[in-house]
Amino acid sequence: MLKQSIGIGMLFIAGHAYSSNIIVTTTADTKADDQQCSLREAIEYINLGMPEEGYLGCGGKNASSVILLEKKAVYQIDTQLKITENLEIKTTYDSSLNDKTALGLNNATIQMRGNERIFHIEDSKDRFLKVSLKELTLQGCGEERCRQQQGGLIYNNEHLILDYVKLSQGVANQGGAIYNLAQMTDEKIPAGFIEIKNSLLEANQAQEGGVIYTQFPRFVITTSVFKGNKTISVASANLYSAASLADEEIKAFPSMGNMIVSSTFTANEGYVMNVLDDIGVNNISLIGNSRGVYLNAPLGKAYIANSVILGNPHPVSVNTAANCVQAGSDATRLQNNLVGAGCGAGDSSYPNTLWTANSVLAGNLLEGACQTLSQDKTALFCPYQVPENSFLGFMRPRVLLSYNSLKDSVVLNQGQLQLGDNTVVGCAASDQRGKNRQSDITLCDRGAIEVMVPETMGLIGQDILAGQIAKMSVSDLLGDSDLVPKEFCDQVYPNNPTGQAWQAGCVQIEQLDTRSKGKLTVDELGNLVYTPDSAWHGADVFKIKLVTSTTRFNSTTPYMEVKVQVIQEHENRMESDKIKVSGGAWSAYGLMTLLGLLGLRRRKA
Repeated sequence: MLKQSIGIGMLFIAGHAYSSNIIVTTTADTKADDQQCSLREAIEYINLGMPEEGYLGCGGKNASSVILLEKKAVYQIDTQLKITENLEIKTTYDSSLNDKTALGLNNATIQMRGNERIFHIEDSKDRFLKVSLKELTLQGCGEERCRQQQGGLIYNNEHLILDYVKLSQGVANQGGAIYNLAQMTDEKIPAGFIEIKNSLLEANQAQEGGVIYTQFPRFVITTSVFKGNKTISVASANLYSAASLADEEIKAFPSMGNMIVSSTFTANEGYVMNVLDDIGVNNISLIGNSRGVYLNAPLGKAYIANSVILGNPHPVSVNTAANCVQAGSDATRLQNNLVGAGCGAGDSSYPNTLWTANSVLAGNLLEGACQTLSQDKTALFCPYQVPENSFLGFMRPRVLLSYNSLKDSVVLNQGQLQLGDNTVVGCAASDQRGKNRQSDITLCDRGAIEVMVPETMGLIGQDILAGQIAKMSVSDLLGDSDLVPKEFCDQVYPNNPTGQAWQAGCVQIEQLDTRSKGKLTVDELGNLVYTPDSAWHGADVFKIKLVTSTTRFNSTTPYMEVKVQVIQEHENRMESDKIKVSGGAWSAYGLMTLLGLLGLRRRKA
């Protein structure tokens, strides 16, 4: 079979500062002395101790243990890759040459073409390796022929670090994506440990541990998403720890050694996780799975705090609720969570809030676009959705029009201050997206997402030809808010200052550098349509004030501001000036950028 050589020129350009790194130059799974460096050869070169003379086209003098793969390239392998040395494998690219530079969107893919797992990470020597995978996608075959006994994608007994990694289509009896041995072979050598951050674990399945099976709790999981995985055994879970640590290894509450923080779990079949002593869970959103959590921490040295556990299963039914199930001797501490039936009242000092209504997800959908506040007036969260130019999705909390203040929300501003000597678990410092929470812990939100409110003036614009209309959107500028429906505007402004019928967002227009030259309409989705009143030449520049579900609580300025600029030219003028125009092209007159949003410090209402 012919090798498929990849375009390594860009790798050299992007990685010129990494001249000692090992650059994989073919996507083929080969092992031959042909001056090409395959992924298998690169790993074997490092396993051999990186000899100065190189190995089958890989490495050489002063080589490092970092392996570079090309962005979006697919590396198919026929048998598992064994790792017995410290190394890092990552995708590399020149971000200045790519429109989509968000981490995770340019991942190289390592795909199993044969019938085995992808990585076996274990060293027989008396040491503890560190293996790092960054900006990679590991894809199993997803078929029964690839079922492994342990670890559908990865078998691990070292320190494994995953950052912006997608693990999918792994199939196994134990550990659909990862099997973590987690057993000490020598008292001086730590047991296998998994560190996962900013990663997506999706569509994996196993009899036990649909995503991860670990012999003992040995993990830290942050800012990640577990979605659409399946565990068949009702005695197991998708994130499954098979046995508790020895009593002397378990840390005192609340300093748990194994953490699950600021992450989303949705659309999984089977229990999402089992919680044993020495496991801490903080600020997660666990919504719309067939089962929730299984609690089995008899020493009381485990907790779930500041989290949302609702709608498991979905659609919601009190009769079939499986949000929390407790072993008979369980003493897990539940603090300040929003929970459905089965989870109980929790810590008496920092009790749970029990949600008994069926309205959890807007439109009763697990995934997709969020309905407006007019379409669904009662649901607490939007369905799971991945924003444009993002790697991970989330379930955004909704700020309902029925709230008279933010205190009425069961999600927002629910942080707790410590009462006396009763230890409280505070919110995580940042949410799943890396958005920082405020220093005032009483203003933090339950769940994986901290609601952010737009603070600075946004800017949008469009170039059009005479006779055209401009279509724009402010949806990306709204932060985690919704535009209020037009029917709500009289509650914000009892005296309508516009002199016209209200539109969505209670829009008010203020001309800036020009007189008004057209008509603007706004809908609840944030779509703007601007129709010029004639075939004028030049610009119409104005500011709009929009009321959102969060800004409305500000008694003095209940709106956000957006500057709008429309440039209209006659077709022959555009051609003579050699300005490229099409629906959304930016004007040569200077509309060159779109301002980002900053998180507004929410005032506690």
